[in-house]
Amino acid sequence: MAGSSGAGGNPRGGGGPTSEAQLRGFVRAAPGLTVLTGGQTGVDTDAARAALRAGLDVQLVFPRGLRQEDGSLTSARSRQLLGAAMHELGSASFRYRTWTCAYLADAVLLLDPAGGSGCRETARATRKLGRPLLRAAGPDRPTAAAVECLLERADARVLMVAGCRASVLARQPGADHDVRAALAEVMTGARAWHDRIRGRT
Repeated sequence: MAGSSGAGGNPRGGGGPTSEAQLRGFVRAAPGLTVLTGGQTGVDTDAARAALRAGLDVQLVFPRGLRQEDGSLTSARSRQLLGAAMHELGSASFRYRTWTCAYLADAVLLLDPAGGSGCRETARATRKLGRPLLRAAGPDRPTAAAVECLLERADARVLMVAGCRASVLARQPGADHDVRAALAEVMTGARAWHDRIRGRT
């Protein structure tokens, strides 16, 4: 079972248990493009915050217990994500969370400046599930145009953004700064695609 909370709500006191099967409806409820992350520290959190600043719908899917690499999501971190909807899976497995997010997504963007097992698992899930993938490794940054092209090819309504957790980014000097700069470019492309599909209606 999974628990869900509304945007900006208390992630532990949401709307009661729901099945994972219902998550697909939750992440596609908003008009336009939704940005989906797995709620981890590092890229996942930075992507959620960048998407919120861009005015996009944001959905976070956590393992059971709102698990992050260093424990459960804290109140301070939760406040940084006000405006995002949070969902809690029945499994505490990071791998299960990764595969669930890849399944829910129409396209996946992977920021991998420092490597890590989570990035490898995301790439594996994306490949096995047949989702279009844009992967930026090392110092490479995706351009807004490349992101918009990825979303157009997939006719995407849900973009999963994933990447290195904070402890992995910390091993490489400057990686966290590079990620934030890359995410600003990503969300420029995502917002452009969002505006295009909203214009269809």
